[in-house]
Amino acid sequence: MYGDNVIIRDLSFDDMAALTLLINELGYPTSYSEMESRFKKIAVHPNYKTIVAVSNNEIVGVAGLCKGIFYEMNGMYMRILVFIVKQSNRKQGIGKILMRASEDWAIEQGLNTVLVNSGNRDERIDAHAFYKEMGYAIKSSGFVKRL
Repeated sequence: MYGDNVIIRDLSFDDMAALTLLINELGYPTSYSEMESRFKKIAVHPNYKTIVAVSNNEIVGVAGLCKGIFYEMNGMYMRILVFIVKQSNRKQGIGKILMRASEDWAIEQGLNTVLVNSGNRDERIDAHAFYKEMGYAIKSSGFVKRL
């Protein structure tokens, strides 16, 4: 429990419908069966953790986390691979609670850095402001190529 009315817990297979809706809201069209197939692989991988924020018995946010080892320096990091709070539940402190829970997991794992990517699309402006408010600094640009 992190807030008066927000519970943070691990995602379960019973949550696939809610996860599918959140991933779609994040801007990545996916079906229930695709999400379920992806999560079957994620759930058994020891470096991954998926947590959800629950408010009034409804999943209102998700954070997909992954541990990694630095090449360029000593230590390990956590990468936030997915982070979203349902549009209708934003500006209520849920994102802050979910982020703190994510960071708490990183600390429990002995990780010393958190990385998060967020695209430069116009609809991500509020997300960028949120990350800055949470103490994150802009680091660099990334590149992607599909093979």
